[in-house]
Amino acid sequence: MELHPAQQSDLLTVLSWVNGEHECLMWAGPNIQYPATPETAWRDMEASEGNAYVLVDPASKVVGFGQILSSGGSALHLARLIVEPRLRGQGVGRDLCAALMDIGSASQPAEYVTLNVYESNRAAVRLYQSLGFEIKDRDDSGAVAMVKIHKEEG
Repeated sequence: MELHPAQQSDLLTVLSWVNGEHECLMWAGPNIQYPATPETAWRDMEASEGNAYVLVDPASKVVGFGQILSSGGSALHLARLIVEPRLRGQGVGRDLCAALMDIGSASQPAEYVTLNVYESNRAAVRLYQSLGFEIKDRDDSGAVAMVKIHKEEG
């Protein structure tokens, strides 16, 4: 599997994995209008080829999507992580997160990495905890903020 900069057209595949308004909210948060098109989603998530990435399989099929955003000086933020539904639970999400953190830290050394997830998405919470993320805050919407201390190799 390889990580590549995403293009707006990749969202056609990604959006096909999102069934309904609730799933759109769970994936992308409240800032993405539903129903979304590749154009509106790209705009609403302020995506660019510098912050949005797709994970592709050996046949160049898109199997995952995510963003890596700068949260200020010493932080990176993972956002809008999603894996093709048929591949969930097979390590693709782990590969996607690892690749995003690698590419993010290559461009901006970070002391920590953050992400937000709805606590009801138990499989995602377990994945992130297995990657070293810890729950740091909860809000009334059911979202949790997770943080991982990022140790540079060397």
